[in-house]
Amino acid sequence: MAVHPAVTLLVRDRERSARFYEQALGFSLAWETLLVGPYGQTLRLLPVPDGPTGGCVAVTVEVADAARAADAIVQSGGGRGEKLLCDTPLYLGPDGELIMLKQRGLPGAGRVRLAVYDFDGVMTDNRVITDQDGRESVAANRSDGLAVGMIRRLGVDQCILSTEVNPVVRARADKIGLPCVHGVGDKASVLIGLAGDRSVSLSDVLYVGNDVNDRDAMGLAGFKVAPADAHAEILALADYVTEAAGGAGVIRELHDVLAAARRG
Repeated sequence: MAVHPAVTLLVRDRERSARFYEQALGFSLAWETLLVGPYGQTLRLLPVPDGPTGGCVAVTVEVADAARAADAIVQSGGGRGEKLLCDTPLYLGPDGELIMLKQRGLPGAGRVRLAVYDFDGVMTDNRVITDQDGRESVAANRSDGLAVGMIRRLGVDQCILSTEVNPVVRARADKIGLPCVHGVGDKASVLIGLAGDRSVSLSDVLYVGNDVNDRDAMGLAGFKVAPADAHAEILALADYVTEAAGGAGVIRELHDVLAAARRG
């Protein structure tokens, strides 16, 4: 996941500015002067009631729907900056700062009801460690385990679907509280069954896969996601490619995308 450096804004009224960014662009107040955006962006508000404000600062904000965000800016007390940067749409914050909107995410992902994850190469970096007795182990990312609970709180059901028969898959699934179907040869058929058991349309299913054995199942899902280091064929099929590689926070990034879609 990309790391966004904090942008400092000089503002006349910290509470007014915080309210604007919360209402218009989905930021949340993390500390008294620090706002965190939908995709991990940070904005630091520095009150200067008697001095010049941040009118020359340009802030790029990643949003799920740029058109809706533009309307929200105006409705929340901001404005439109006409012809300030060639043909790039610019908007004005409450202290004259320039706001550029960058669309990101999965259009329509607010309707996702079931997320299905491949295991190796999605929740791991696709490597396996084998000891002298033939026992295998993998490394998983703790932030993904945290994100599973966060996605659950969004009202999205989740499941692991893996070709591997190794008990490490089941052990990790149990640890993070996810149902798991492993040792699967035909992922597409199993995916149809998972959706049917939950009365979820395939158009409302999100599938995260990384290699060619995920292709048929991904093709059935309404939303297709791949890690940054997925096979080229899967990258071409994906609607959204995470900035994170497999095992490096794919599910954590996915939470931010789903949460932003619900807010947007």
